[in-house]
Amino acid sequence: MERPDRRPDARDPGPVPGVIGGDLAARLERWAAEARVDEAARTRSRERWLRRQAEESGTLAGVLADLSEAGRAVVVHSRSGRIHRGTLRAVGADFVAVGGIGAGGSALVALAAVASVRTPPGERRVVGDRDAPASPVRLADVVAGMAADRERVLVVTGDGDAVAGVLLSVGRDVAVVQGEGEPPATCYVPLAAVTEVMVDT
Repeated sequence: MERPDRRPDARDPGPVPGVIGGDLAARLERWAAEARVDEAARTRSRERWLRRQAEESGTLAGVLADLSEAGRAVVVHSRSGRIHRGTLRAVGADFVAVGGIGAGGSALVALAAVASVRTPPGERRVVGDRDAPASPVRLADVVAGMAADRERVLVVTGDGDAVAGVLLSVGRDVAVVQGEGEPPATCYVPLAAVTEVMVDT
């Protein structure tokens, strides 16, 4: 007995177009390829967004810390017009130490006195997206330590004045430098005015 919902002369329509029809394997491969392309595009977009976010969070102290950890050679230009070439030895809360200057000398440069920091051409750039400084030590702390060792220094102030001599002591807000000459002159430099300290090491 024939089924009432099927005519005796009905023919098989063959593959049905659509999701389940045609060459399903080829369709699945095409969809998978499109999904991979879409995911790659989303990944690139995500990476660009993250990189941009990191760049927008960059700080000078963070850049200097990244360069220091990478052992990069740098040229630090200060607002006084002085140029310090070498590698970054340390980054403090408010200063950067540049080593390899001249015959093994070092310079401490207050972050507020940094005009620019340059790396050799072709080197990969850093981002510097850090919240905290590499070290909590401040420039005044380091200068006090130098005074305890009676270091011979060149102290530069924000207006470009330079005082050379032996660092005798550091008070709450003043550094005392015994100058060159006979008899030697004594110079009192407000710590707030100190932007650079050079020392032979």
